[in-house]
Amino acid sequence: MRIGIISDVHANLEALEAALAFVEKNSDITVSLGDAVGYGPDPEKCEELISEKCEVKVRGNHEECLIRNDFSRMKETARTALEWTREKLSCPSMERIKAWTEKDSRESAVFVHASLSDHLYKYILSTRDAEPEFSLLDYPVCFVGHTHMPGGFTRDMSSGKTGVIMPDFSGRIRLKIEDSHRYIINAGSVGQPRDGLPLACASVYDTEKKSISLHRIEYPLEKTRKKIIERGLPSVLARRIMQAV
Repeated sequence: MRIGIISDVHANLEALEAALAFVEKNSDITVSLGDAVGYGPDPEKCEELISEKCEVKVRGNHEECLIRNDFSRMKETARTALEWTREKLSCPSMERIKAWTEKDSRESAVFVHASLSDHLYKYILSTRDAEPEFSLLDYPVCFVGHTHMPGGFTRDMSSGKTGVIMPDFSGRIRLKIEDSHRYIINAGSVGQPRDGLPLACASVYDTEKKSISLHRIEYPLEKTRKKIIERGLPSVLARRIMQAV
């Protein structure tokens, strides 16, 4: 089975459409790792597409804040964008979001937004962050998002050593799964990458070939930038999606 994985769309419709077009051609099912909304200008349309196209839908911390109507854990820009998002989402959209789970699995992989120890909020940014997560990993691979930084970590189960998985200079990853290892793979962000490359992220996990590939996809980001400004969202969010341009 080929599993397509997207994460952290953040209401960027143009990036989502490009990522889904790629994933649908190259996978059998699609997984969304949460944070479909927040920051961006098209929350309702992005929720509708994800609910329609993704067989697995995991909840992120931005969805959790909306469900609880509590933005106290968010920084000012995220809080402002979520307050705007809450006004734009219809009742049917909110009801569908409430049905998204915090954790799911398919074949030989488990899917969460942030981490196995804290599904919604913990950032895995270093080997120190990753090491305790491997003791909770009952599958060969765990896919996460949350940091907006593609990459990951691997544990050699015989030696106990933890290694870092880095994208190449173009922000892409090609990885062969070894039976003696366990993997935590960050799928990056569709709508707001933070690695200096203004390209949407999309991953494919081929369970038969035991391979993982992370791809970068162009989209009309100027169109998204203009929408952010026109709809009165914080201007920093318009700059953020174009950080490498």
